[in-house]
This record gives sequence, structure tokens and C-alpha cells, in this order.
Amino acid sequence: MERIRERVIQIYGNLVSLLRKCIFCILSVGPIPNHIAFIMDGNRRFTKKCKLMKGAGHKVGFSALMSILKYCYEFGVRYVTVYAFSIENFKRSPEEVQSLIDLMLEKIEEILKE
Repeated sequence: MERIRERVIQIYGNLVSLLRKCIFCILSVGPIPNHIAFIMDGNRRFTKKCKLMKGAGHKVGFSALMSILKYCYEFGVRYVTVYAFSIENFKRSPEEVQSLIDLMLEKIEEILKE
């Protein structure tokens, strides 16, 4: 059973890699922008909709952002702006605010290491 699972994961990884290469080929035909901005929004709604543990949506959102940032780097996008925390977020509970800030610091450190 474990062998089958590993094989499925390998096949999935190969398909994702092929799809990524196809997307890069298509997008590289046109001009690549110098600057892209992302607005991180909807992570709590995602958590509620999928009935996940509190804060899980933020982790999923940051993981998606990390993937996108790698793509931007590979495409040669020189500048990326990320809006990840607004003044409105400070109206949340102190525990949630601290959790978000800790998560941001953790992910920023990961980016700097890579």
C-alpha cells in the first residue's frame, strides 16, 4: 500500500512539473512585468468554509504566497509587493494578531534563507 502511495505522489509531482513548464512556456511569450502586487485576503473565510482549525487558512495562504514568490523569481519579476496585514487586522484579538505577526516573521525568515 505504501508503495502505491509513493508512486501516486511521484506521478502527481511529475504532472505538476510538466504543467508548470507548460505554463512558463506560454507566459514567457509575452512581456514579464517588473512589479507585481498581491493582496492577502480571505484566509479566515477559507478556514471557516473548509472547517479547519483556527489559523490554518493563514498558513495555507502563506504557503501559496511562497510558491507564487518562487514563480515570480523564476520569471524574473524584479519587484513584488505583498499586502498581508491591514490596520483593520489590529481590531482582532491580541492572540490572533500576535499569531499572524509570528507567522509573517517565520515566512519572511524562510524567504531570506532561500
